[in-house]
Order: sequence, then C-alpha cells, then structure tokens
Amino acid sequence: MAKLGPVTCAGCGLLCDDVIVEASDSALVLRPECRLGTAWFSERMSGASDGPLATIDGEPADVQSALARAAEMLRGARRPLVHGFGGVTVEDARAAVALADRLGALVATDEGEWSGGPAIPLRGASTATLGEIRDRSQLVVIWREDPESTHPRLLERIGFGGNGPRTLVVIDDVDTATVERADVRLAWPREHDLEALICLHMLQRGLAPRADGLAAELADELPALIDRLGAVPHVTFVYGDGLIGGPGGQRRALALHELVRALCRERHAVTLELPGAPGNRSAEDVLAWQSGYGGNVDFGGGHPELATAPLPLEDVDVRLRVASGPAGSRVAGPDGEVWIRTAAAGVEAGGTAHRLDGVPLSLQAPRPADAPTAAAVLSRLLGELAG
Repeated sequence: MAKLGPVTCAGCGLLCDDVIVEASDSALVLRPECRLGTAWFSERMSGASDGPLATIDGEPADVQSALARAAEMLRGARRPLVHGFGGVTVEDARAAVALADRLGALVATDEGEWSGGPAIPLRGASTATLGEIRDRSQLVVIWREDPESTHPRLLERIGFGGNGPRTLVVIDDVDTATVERADVRLAWPREHDLEALICLHMLQRGLAPRADGLAAELADELPALIDRLGAVPHVTFVYGDGLIGGPGGQRRALALHELVRALCRERHAVTLELPGAPGNRSAEDVLAWQSGYGGNVDFGGGHPELATAPLPLEDVDVRLRVASGPAGSRVAGPDGEVWIRTAAAGVEAGGTAHRLDGVPLSLQAPRPADAPTAAAVLSRLLGELAG
C-alpha cells in the first residue's frame, strides 16, 4: 500500500493539510479518518483518466479541436454564463475571471435563489481565522448548520475537545450530530430566523421586542442568549446556507452582520461562513481582487457590476462550467456541447486554494496526470477567442 502525504485534502472547505493517504488497488485509507476526505480522494484516484481527453457533442475529440469549437460557441454567445467553481483553485478562478471579462459574461459562484452573497459586499463583515477563533472565542454560536457532517473536523480545529472553557450554542430545530454536541440548543422553525435576529439586536440595544410572535414564545431563551453573548470578550457566529440560502437569504445575512456589528461595540464578535463547496471561497476572493465584488458579478455592461439575486439566468444562452477533476470543464449551448477533461487539483495537479476562513494553502499533486489544469484550458480558450 502506497503512503502519500502529508497532503492537503479539499474534500470540504477546511482544507486539512495534515492528511496521510494510504492507497492500494483495492482500498484507500485516510489518516486522520474522514468520510468526506476518503470519498474525495477515491473519486480522483479511481482511474477516471482512462476515457477521452475531450468530447464534442458526446463524441471523442482532441483537445485543440474541442477548444476551437468551444471558442466558436462562446464567440457567438449573446449572454454567456461562467459558473461552477466548486472544486477549482485560485489559478483556475483567475483564468475564468479573465475569460469572463473578455466575453462580457455573467459570473456566478452562487446560483441559489435569493442567496445571502451580496450582503458582505454591500455592508462588509467581521471575520476571523480558525486560529483566532480557537485561541480567543469562549462562545461559538452555530446557526442552522451541521459541521459534524459537512466539515467534520471544524469543532476540533476551533478548540472544542481541547483545553479551556468554551460554550457551544446550536440554533437548529433539526436533530443533527452537531446538536448532540451542543451545550445549549435553541430551536425554532427556519422561517423565524430573521425575526430572531431582529429580536436579538433589539435586546442587545436594551430595547423591548414586540410582546407577541417569536419574542413571546422565547421570552426566556433569547434574553439568556444575549446575556451569554455579553458575558464573554470574544464570540463567533458560524453560519451558511442553512441561514442565508433561499428566499429572504440576503435579509437574514444583513441582519446577522448588523447584530455582529452591534455586539462589537463592547466585545469582539466575528463570523465564519461555511461554503457550500471548497472552491467557492477561492473564486469569490479572486472576483473581489479583480472586480471589486465577491459572489456573483456581471461583466455584460463592459465593466464589473455586482449581480444581485435572482440572477437573470433565463437570458443565458451559452454556459461555461469551470471544474477541476473528473467533471472536467464544459461549454454548453443550443448548438451543442464541448467537454474537456482537466487534472484534479490536489491529486493530479498542484495549485492554491483558500480555506473557508480565507487562509491560502497549497494543494499537492501526489499522482500527477497528463491532463491540463482548468487554468491552462481556460487560458488556451482565451487565446482562441483573441486569435
């Protein structure tokens, strides 16, 4: 059994960089054990490179022919969309944004309905690294997320199970593995999250919420949570799509960050967002560097503009999906489809990725492959368009 590592695992946004992979023809074992990491490495080391390097309308093709056809489709696009990004590197995202700028495309790192993405570029956010949270936060509030399932080592990385007093509050009406570890659990239906955030903000300011609705139902729990928040010098809110996804997500995101801003007047309060896919943080950071906006950005007007939800996807005629690994990168439109296999970052090719707290980490290539990276494919495609 071959032993690879230590390597960085991109099975989730934590990007654990202390992983040892033991691989043979019949089994793959990770140390430390992780269900998500094992599945991620297995998918990328399972011989997916045995097929064609590219296809045009489902038929095998060489990469150059596929690039020429993809460039032809994009050149004729009226409203192109560049999306995907779930498993990409910083280098992939940088090439994708350059191509989107050339095309005048809509770039979507989050295609959910009315997501909370625009809240941060509109108002900003108080954030922290995992190390700061581990060393300073005495109270962590996890809002409607289950990191024990989606980011299995998160609680370990932010200090739970270690030394020092630390309280875990989980807000969720669903029984999850994270709820089982909570010191305090608060439960109300998801549709009351915005009301709860407003009530907490009012209580923090010394104002009395309305004497009906959720405030009446949780007349003891919400004031008790404010008291807990006020009793520590450093508090962290962990959130994700469970809070800000779906209709009304932007309002809930804004309410959370307003609450955090108010708490910061007397203590240090920070947020930690759990991304839906590991590559999303890298893509959002690249967009922020190159366009001034994170999240979804529209280059269709000749300059970058923040694209607020709902996205005008009904106008899109050609889609370029950026992906690293077995999924490959794909251009699809009414006149056909082109697919090009790309090397899996973190297994077949190296690169840089941003952890969910924004810290950049290097991805290794324990099993290099002949396939081009997504960044190389996109750069060549940009050259085809310019030629």
